[in-house]
Amino acid sequence: MIIPVGQMYVGETAEIVSIAGSSSETGMLKSMGLREGKLIDLLLHDPAVSRKVVLGADNSRIAFDSRLAHHIKVLPLKNCYELLKRQAHYDNLTGCLNRHAAERILGEELEKHNARGLPLALLLADLDHFKKVNDTFGHGAGDGVLNSFAALVRGMLRRSDSFCRWGGEEFLILLRGTVVDEAARIAERIRENVEACRFAPFEGSGFVTVSIGGSGLPPGKHAERLIADADKALYQAKKNGRNRVKIC
Repeated sequence: MIIPVGQMYVGETAEIVSIAGSSSETGMLKSMGLREGKLIDLLLHDPAVSRKVVLGADNSRIAFDSRLAHHIKVLPLKNCYELLKRQAHYDNLTGCLNRHAAERILGEELEKHNARGLPLALLLADLDHFKKVNDTFGHGAGDGVLNSFAALVRGMLRRSDSFCRWGGEEFLILLRGTVVDEAARIAERIRENVEACRFAPFEGSGFVTVSIGGSGLPPGKHAERLIADADKALYQAKKNGRNRVKIC
């Protein structure tokens, strides 16, 4: 969260995001060596007593009148770490887990399957003819479709499921404790809801459809085949006309 420097805690480290205000005041702050991207430590902020703000930067101290503090917007470093952590696990556009996180979670679930024989199913969903959306309406519209699709599917899944953007317009759904027949019903429900929805910019005409391939891990099936079988099923769904579900 970006905040004025005066809202930092004493002893907290932050990155300066912007310095804005009248040219004379911002010029004064910048002449002290403050600039966007600089890391600072808040050493003192006591406007009621000293009316001074003291910052530590580059092993030096910078002091100025507290009335200038609101011109400096900062991102506390703890928030930077939280942001980086989120970016490492989530897709920036759709808010889904990213592929890196999906591979880690899938590995953990496969270990549970091998150790305890719990059922596990996986779906790969791919938006049909998505290139035409970008070519016809532009990449901004394409991003909107991806975001709307992700929001629609997310609302249909259970809290125990993992929903990931696998790459481009392809999404992976990991269904814990789910047998193949149940996974097929979930996939068909997703397909039907996507077909029935009118995504922007298709409100007036046309529609978005999705092809879904799925596979499951009943006891005795090799874990290594889970993604490969789902990918093979997705290929068959596309080959057979799209807007359909195929389960291996």
